[in-house]
Amino acid sequence: MEKKIIAVDIGGTTVKGAVFSKNKIQKKVVKNTSRVDPLNTTIKIIEQLMENDKEISAIGIATAGRVNSTTGEILYATPNLENWMGRNIKQELETLFGIPTYVINDAKAATLAEAFTRKVRSLVFLTIGTGLGGGVFIDGKLVNGTLWEAGEIGHTILYPNGRKCNCGKRGCAEQYISMKVLHRYAKIPLAERNQLLAGFINNEEKVLAAVEKLCGNLAMLIDKIFLIIDPEIVVVGGGFSELGEMALHILRNKLIEYSSKSLYHPTQVELSIFQNDAGLIGASLFAATQYEEVVYHG
Repeated sequence: MEKKIIAVDIGGTTVKGAVFSKNKIQKKVVKNTSRVDPLNTTIKIIEQLMENDKEISAIGIATAGRVNSTTGEILYATPNLENWMGRNIKQELETLFGIPTYVINDAKAATLAEAFTRKVRSLVFLTIGTGLGGGVFIDGKLVNGTLWEAGEIGHTILYPNGRKCNCGKRGCAEQYISMKVLHRYAKIPLAERNQLLAGFINNEEKVLAAVEKLCGNLAMLIDKIFLIIDPEIVVVGGGFSELGEMALHILRNKLIEYSSKSLYHPTQVELSIFQNDAGLIGASLFAATQYEEVVYHG
């Protein structure tokens, strides 16, 4: 029987779901995220995907927040997703659908997708969306950490005593590097993504200045990553990757100031292969590997 996986990527703005077969998307659904009850949106997407596809082997969930992937519990979540902390997503979905379910942090899922495809031994992934997430892949393995906090790069301090973050700290990188921040810099409403992209393509002064400012912050963060972890590459994904090669060129130029004092090179920074589907693809890969581990190795 052909093995099919349902993957769902729960973000602060949208929830995306897809049926995967042989690591390829067969069917895809996207809905706006309900901040009050994102699980309800997730359930509706899974039900829609299962309408004409009952032979599902496993479900993979990628979600924002700090996730214990062994138990499926959300250990911590910012107000971007209300009523999320403490929920056991694995348990709730397995009870409802009777299908093995595996839960992973969304940035870590995207990290898996990029590392699997690029066939590298070490990689750091940064997903720039509603917030800023990260994942660390070293010696061919995803790094989770003792408390499942490894890769929470968005909540490292970039500017001490800076802007108040919704996590309670001040100066977190997420307050200076996200698509929400980019829209704020450009003075364009968050809902008007097409306007932002068009402005960038057409070299509008305020949008170019906003991207330059954000890339300056991002370069500062990436320099720290290279010096602490020394990965083969740093991959930037999420909404930022929609800006394309022109934004990557700006970012690499910003990095020259830092890299000239170090051994890494700005060309070691690349855009995501999958853009906004990296988390979805990673959730599918994670579910498939975990399911096979249980089936074949007990």
